[in-house]
Amino acid sequence: MYFKGMTNANIRPAYRSTPQAVTIFVTENGYSINTSDEALNSAELESKLKQLKLSLVTLNVDYCAGSVMVVGVYVALANANPSVKDVHLKASGGHEHSKCKNA
Repeated sequence: MYFKGMTNANIRPAYRSTPQAVTIFVTENGYSINTSDEALNSAELESKLKQLKLSLVTLNVDYCAGSVMVVGVYVALANANPSVKDVHLKASGGHEHSKCKNA
């Protein structure tokens, strides 16, 4: 059943992915995407990002995350979705060195 003016061309399959916004959490020793508890290394992050069609990425970088971790997320993002141009950076965590294992 179609409504007036609606044709098969107007119906989009549910499996088509639309661009989405994601938050990547960068911690001292890994990455996670959105609300997932799954800890990822840089190769796993890149693999997951290749499955997504991204429009906006927010990098939530923990205070304890080292520069290598931050570079790793940028490399994974560039390899997985080179067309993403909108990347926001957000800092989180505190400056208490006792919480950082590698500091």
